[in-house]
Parts: sequence; structure tokens; C-alpha cells
Amino acid sequence: MVRLVESANADIVVKFEEEGKPFLKGKTLHFPLKNTGNKPLDYRWSIAEAFEAVKSLGVKSVFFRKPSFVSKKDWYRFFYEGILLASYRFSEYKTSKEEIPEIFFQGEEGEEAKVAEIYAQATNFTRDLVNTPPNVATPKFLADKAIEISKNYNFEVRVYDRRQIEDMGMNAFLAVSWGSSKEPYFVHMIYRPKEPKGRVVLVGKALTFDSGGLSLKTAEGMMTMKIDKSGACAVLGIFEGLGRLGSDYEVHGIFAATENMPDGNAVRPGDIVRTYSGKTIEILNTDAEGRLTLADALSYASELSPDYIIDMATLTGAAVVALGEFTAALFSNDEDLAKGIMKAGYFAGERFWRMPLDDPFIYEKLKTYDADVKNTAIDRWGAAIYGAIFLREFVKEGIKWAHVDMAGPVFNSKRWAYNPVGATGFAVRTVLRFITGR
Repeated sequence: MVRLVESANADIVVKFEEEGKPFLKGKTLHFPLKNTGNKPLDYRWSIAEAFEAVKSLGVKSVFFRKPSFVSKKDWYRFFYEGILLASYRFSEYKTSKEEIPEIFFQGEEGEEAKVAEIYAQATNFTRDLVNTPPNVATPKFLADKAIEISKNYNFEVRVYDRRQIEDMGMNAFLAVSWGSSKEPYFVHMIYRPKEPKGRVVLVGKALTFDSGGLSLKTAEGMMTMKIDKSGACAVLGIFEGLGRLGSDYEVHGIFAATENMPDGNAVRPGDIVRTYSGKTIEILNTDAEGRLTLADALSYASELSPDYIIDMATLTGAAVVALGEFTAALFSNDEDLAKGIMKAGYFAGERFWRMPLDDPFIYEKLKTYDADVKNTAIDRWGAAIYGAIFLREFVKEGIKWAHVDMAGPVFNSKRWAYNPVGATGFAVRTVLRFITGR
């Protein structure tokens, strides 16, 4: 817990410096600010590093003092948000809890503090969902969370079960679910302001566990596959934030929740399915399953006549190979939409890199003799681009769309910046800022 106070008699006082090296003098820890050229990231990162330094001293309490050279707005939006993110721990399933010092933050309740708190809480809410193990976080679990959020904030929500999904003709989504004993759910949440100035649709990948299906992953490859629901969890976190922040836009949140498991009913390499859009897909690799669920979800989203669609997915390991584990791959068919997400990401302290979408040679790889498209190329080259081009096939022509392949930055095996071990809640703050302007 972080307390806003004007002053505090803490064991350690952190005083931020513009440069130099950290040093302890008496009960004051002098700590230099990061300087990577990205102020929103540097400020959040600095307070996270200072927090870890204080923890290593074994003290019971710490007071973070506002430096004179940092504006009041930056102090709340970056430092306050940063300490709320850095002090997060997922300990639901631990019998012994990590000792966290009592944190005092110089400041008082106000609009900037409130907004920073909402952003951090929405992110930490998403982290909790992603970190929840797959035996608990089933497709029904995600659907129930959507219902819970909608009740809390008086949103509209529609939850479709297997029979209804069948009636809708979402056969690509259903194919992924065939091998699982867990029932699939298609979820549609709606936030409606009184006088919306536009309509936004957010689509999240919602694989609560991905074994690879019959194209089975290795044991090591499955170890963190609870994170394959990160896109949907981001959508849920964004709606949690929307309930408190509000937006001038009508916002729709969509996800197709299922497991991808192998059994006698599982989809096979070589199977062909007809999608919600009417297009057919030849499934050559059952471990390229997320794009199958997203194909139906994006077609459904296109029917809502949105100003733009943003999908968020842990889609490819290739994006991690290309950009590392700290940067998401951004694909878009619209320049202004891409620039808007990049700008919002800068202020959120989240990294995106624009990737090519108009590659005619990789597009050729979609072709197959037996169906309209195939779900994976024969080779692995440009696999992240292939995944994006595949998804574009299911976005109605003329709709502005962005695809965020965030397989890298959604989860970490060791602490970095303001992200402890585990889920990071990536994209929540970026998208919230983009659609709310706050």
C-alpha cells in the first residue's frame, strides 16, 4: 500500500538527484534519475530502482520526497504511478508473503494522483488475471470477470456459449476449442457514453492455456502458456479503467476464450474450417491457433462499423526474436492510428515498433490450393508479418486497424524497470491513454 502524505518519519528518505551515483548519507538515500531520453519511462524506472534499493536495506518504511526539478504533474503521473506498479506482487498462491516496506509518497489527493492511481490499478488488475494459473483462469473465469466488471460499472455485456457460437458460424474459433474439456465463450463488452464522438473496438486474444494442440509444444514451451490470454486480460483491465476514467468514445471489448488442447476431438493439421466471414482456412499447424480465434473475432468486430479496431495478442515468438522481450510489434493499415498508439505508448512508458504490413512476397505465402488462406507459412521467415497479414484478411476493407503483437513484453522471468517477475499488464495504459486522452 502506498500512502500520500506531506511528510513522514520513515526509516529511509529517498531524495532524487538529476545525475550522479546512488549513495546513502544518514537516513537519506540519494538516487540519480535514469536518462535514456524517454522521460515517462525514466521517471517510472527511477522510482522502481530506488524502491528495490530501499528493499535491499531491509528497512520497514520509506518516504519518497518530490524533487524540486520535477513538475507536480510528472511527479504524480510518472513517479506515483511507477511506485504503484513497482510495488505490485502476485502472492495469491503463496503461504509466505514477501516483506514490502511501508511506502509514503509526498503528495495529496487530487486529479493527477487519482488518474495515476486508476492507470496503475487497471494495470495491476490485468497482471492479476494473467498471473492466475490456467486451472483457475479458465474461459468461464474470463467471461465471469467481464460480467463482474460490467455489473460494477453498469456496462452492457453479452456472453455467448458454444451453441450460440456454433449458430454464429465461428468455426475457426470453435476448431481451437475441440480438444478441450473446458467450454468456450465469446464475450462482447460495451461502454457507452451519452454522446459518443466515435466507436472503438478492442479485440484481445484469449487462450487461457495453449498446449499447441496436436502440433504439441515442448514441455518448456508450455511452462508460461497461461500468458496466452494476455490480450483479453488487457481488454478487461482497460474496461476496469474506463469504468473510472470515462471516455468520449463508445468502446467495445471483444474476446474469444478457449483452451488449445490435444485429444481425440482436437483439430488436425490439414483440416479446413469456414470462418464467421465466410472465408475458409486450411489449418496446417494447430499451434498457430490464436489467429484462428482472432479471425472470427475481427470479422465480428468489423460488423460494428468502428472508427478503428485495435487487437492485442501474444501472437508470435517471431516478434520476440525480431524486437526482444521489451518491445511490442505494431502493425497498422492507417498512419494516424499507428502514430497515435506510438505516442500514447511513449507517455505510458511502453515500447512499440512499427512493422511492415504491405509485404507482397509474404502475402503470397497465404495462398493454398484447398482453401482461401492457410494459417501458417511452410517456412518460418517473417512469421510475425505473416500473422499480421493473415489477420488483415478478416478486417473489413476500409476499416482502420492496428495489430499489437506483444508476446515479448507481457511477461518477464526476472524484474525489469517497474515490472516485477510475472505479468506486466502491457498495453493497458497505452490504450487507455489513447482512447481517453488522460
